[in-house]
Amino acid sequence: MERFRKISSVIFVFSLHCLSFVNCSSSKAYTIQYEPTLEQLVSETEEICLNRRLFIFSARPCLILRGEKDNASSVIQYYLRYEIGSFDVDLPLGISMKFGDVWHNLKKSATNYSDTITVVSLFTNEDLLALTSSSKMELSYTNRAKTENFKLSDSDVSKVKDGFVKIQRLLESEKKMTILKK
Repeated sequence: MERFRKISSVIFVFSLHCLSFVNCSSSKAYTIQYEPTLEQLVSETEEICLNRRLFIFSARPCLILRGEKDNASSVIQYYLRYEIGSFDVDLPLGISMKFGDVWHNLKKSATNYSDTITVVSLFTNEDLLALTSSSKMELSYTNRAKTENFKLSDSDVSKVKDGFVKIQRLLESEKKMTILKK
């Protein structure tokens, strides 16, 4: 009986460890985040992880679409956040996305360094139009040493397009914040 308990506890701990790789989504996905200090509203999609472990478990790198609505002007800008799975010692140069047969070089707007590197790139209106009308997508990340290319699966393409539409509708329907300035 004691041996059974030990084996079952090891299996339970191993299962929890494996399940931590399954869900790559953010709890902030598809909600409005108010940032009154920055005078903006923000909404993000769920993470879409581009690698798989054992063919079923999601793994980094991941991408997230992010929308930011300026409270004063109501202008909305959309960004791609590309999160690298491990600390990359080479300088990130940028992100490109292929929509259909055309590559779009996205304008890099920020690089965040923490436990991993996150490269943030701005979508232009032309990029967004291509994103919504494309049935095939690829992502290309380049640093000083190498370029990594990822072909998005049909389900990932659908998640990107649907996610963009969801955050677009959320941000467009949200009213301006009332901010008391002293």
